[in-house]
Amino acid sequence: MEDLIRDRLPHAPTMGLFVAPDVPPNRLGRALEDYATAVAREEVVALYDATLTGTGGDGAVFTTDRVVFQNNDLQAVETIRYADLVDVEANRRWLGLGGKFVQLTVNRGRATFELRMDFSGAPEAASYVADFLEAALLRGVQLADHGGGETDPAAVRRVLERLHADGKLSTADRERLLDTLEALEGGSA
Repeated sequence: MEDLIRDRLPHAPTMGLFVAPDVPPNRLGRALEDYATAVAREEVVALYDATLTGTGGDGAVFTTDRVVFQNNDLQAVETIRYADLVDVEANRRWLGLGGKFVQLTVNRGRATFELRMDFSGAPEAASYVADFLEAALLRGVQLADHGGGETDPAAVRRVLERLHADGKLSTADRERLLDTLEALEGGSA
């Protein structure tokens, strides 16, 4: 997963994106103290600093197995394991406000819910983060046949169909992943 993060997330300080080893220590320290308190410094592969002042107090920390983010101090900290993602989509805010957000559909056990990562301060970073999280989702689906947590098959099918319709997943890969999903369902019945 570290290679995937490095491949999909650019080191782009003007967008608030930093990839290790070039993550500013003060920004990373603030993120680890403020919202990513359960993350060890050596686990961090990338940081998205959502603050306008560059303090690192809001944003996202990416590790090899999860993303931890907080949009602002008034919202709860969210920890999402990549294996729990079932849909990722970058959207533009309505009413011409200019910002962007990344909509995440997350499955934990049998509960599926929606979360948003806010990119109002650096809208150009949203597409890179969405691209990485979508690639992490696909990698998780491809590795599903090696065991792991419970998966919502209907949600996975919806994601595969949307990715195929958007031209991000070939017909052959979609069919292979659907076959894997069906085999998993057959094994748990």
